[in-house]
Amino acid sequence: PATFLPPEGGYSSFLHGRVVDMFYFPIINTTWPQWMPWVGGQSFIFFRPVFNIADSAITTGVFYLLLFQRKQLFEKHDETVNEVE
Repeated sequence: PATFLPPEGGYSSFLHGRVVDMFYFPIINTTWPQWMPWVGGQSFIFFRPVFNIADSAITTGVFYLLLFQRKQLFEKHDETVNEVE
């Protein structure tokens, strides 16, 4: 019979000790040519940062608010009072 989670306790048997909510996109993973001064023969990874999903969502939301809602953040309101008779 098929089981969803192992009897040892959820997903702990195959994800224990591993980070499961991070993004890592090494776009280029290569070695510098030997003839290059100072860096020749060393490993080079382009786009090394690791991003957490939740932190990425918060950062994206803040940038969205700052870029696209600027008009509403700095809008001056008309403070005239309408009197009812």
